[in-house]
Amino acid sequence: MIYEHVYLFTGPTYAGGEANPSTIVKNLTSSSAPSYFDVLAGENFTTLSNNFVPGGGVIQGLLYVPDLASGDPCQNVVDAILPANVTRQAALPPTNYNLIAIAPWTSADCAMSFLDEARTDPLRAFIFYQPNGNYSPPPPADDDVWQLDGDGSWKNSHHYPIYAISGGKGAEMMTQLSLYSGRIAQVPFGDDIAAIYNPDEQDYARIWTRLHVSPDTSFPGLWICIIAIVSVLVFVIGGTSLMMHYMQYRRRVSLRRRVMSGETDLEALGIKRLHVPTEHIETFPLFTYSYDAPVPPLDMTPQSPDPIHRSFSQSAPSSLSTKINTRTDYQPTCLICLDHFVSRSTIIRELPCGHIFHPDCIDEFLSEISSLCPLCRTSMLPIGYCPKITNSMARREMATQKLRPRTAKAPKAKSVRERRFSRTSIIKKAYSHPSSPTAELSPIEVPERVVVATGHSGELGLDASRQRMQQLAIPVDETSSDDGKPPWRLAAKRVFPGFK
Repeated sequence: MIYEHVYLFTGPTYAGGEANPSTIVKNLTSSSAPSYFDVLAGENFTTLSNNFVPGGGVIQGLLYVPDLASGDPCQNVVDAILPANVTRQAALPPTNYNLIAIAPWTSADCAMSFLDEARTDPLRAFIFYQPNGNYSPPPPADDDVWQLDGDGSWKNSHHYPIYAISGGKGAEMMTQLSLYSGRIAQVPFGDDIAAIYNPDEQDYARIWTRLHVSPDTSFPGLWICIIAIVSVLVFVIGGTSLMMHYMQYRRRVSLRRRVMSGETDLEALGIKRLHVPTEHIETFPLFTYSYDAPVPPLDMTPQSPDPIHRSFSQSAPSSLSTKINTRTDYQPTCLICLDHFVSRSTIIRELPCGHIFHPDCIDEFLSEISSLCPLCRTSMLPIGYCPKITNSMARREMATQKLRPRTAKAPKAKSVRERRFSRTSIIKKAYSHPSSPTAELSPIEVPERVVVATGHSGELGLDASRQRMQQLAIPVDETSSDDGKPPWRLAAKRVFPGFK
């Protein structure tokens, strides 16, 4: 919508050679003005460029026609169309009021000349019209008639919006602009204006135009570039985060598979303390301890020249005792409570690795302290069991694998967890091949035995027994690597798993 108002300005006065700025005295088209002052309204206009439209969508300023440069070939074409006394920039008040330019669109070259000449003016908008006298809506913005260059970049190369109105409305605005371009005595109804407002003879009337347009909802080129850059960054960051999450997921899946198959032991690697489920411990067989030492053969080695009168060697029993006590499958003592087993009396529990303990001792150790055998460090977890795998576990397990020396790989031994329980009694095992060679046992420091008044002689006290269990368990560092880190590093680690 376009509104035109007639404003009365004070004429310039000279004092000391300097012109005082003109000021607005009266809006002649106000409600108290005579009805013969025209208000021009038009709705048929096309937005060619929507640059720098105010937020309220209201653009206003003094209407004028820009002056073309002398010698411009478009001057003759425009002079044949425009009224002779149309308002030019020289006829405007010397004060720096906002301006709205209007010009006929006769050709692309002439339109560009008008835009170039108005480049330095304080414009708030530029209005073009085709001088065809047609009141139908002007062609759309993408029509070829409005093309000044191949790609239409001219529409965004100016610091003000550009509009097009119908030819008939443009001619009416030019007529109004020519009527109100002189002093009060020269404008229409000048006598009536002088009678009502009693102006000075130097005062003059000019047209003030107000455009009501839709605010610019499109993004300028700079914002488009910023949004494009931000979009690329979001895409790169999001893609990198998804890729890192997927890599960590694959590592967790791989570690879970190896833990469930018994190939990797998290506790043996010092990554996480694990406990054996009670229902699985109860599947380990119970036996009555029975171990009978064989009768030592007589030593027939002569000790003197006269074998008839010599007795058997006194060192034979001691030598035989040493051989029996050093058998690798000879387990006369519970390693946890340090109490001796009583043959044919003590109830013992046998682990899959072949080592035996008091049921109370080993049950508490496996269910509360560690999932590894106290002697050979073999895992007692059931096949298919796996705790919740985290990114930290997968990262530490991978780091542990890298720290291992690069030596030739030995043939993979069958996991103890894959063997069936041997339900042979200890007495049969005493004369079989050893099941847990001493050379493979981890060195364990056995403390001095403590005698307390408990169920049986030589048993460790309750506190000492639990302390003993803690000593038998391998150390595991479960402290979080995120402790003490600032919040921004924790947030970055959530977005980029694996970020240190």
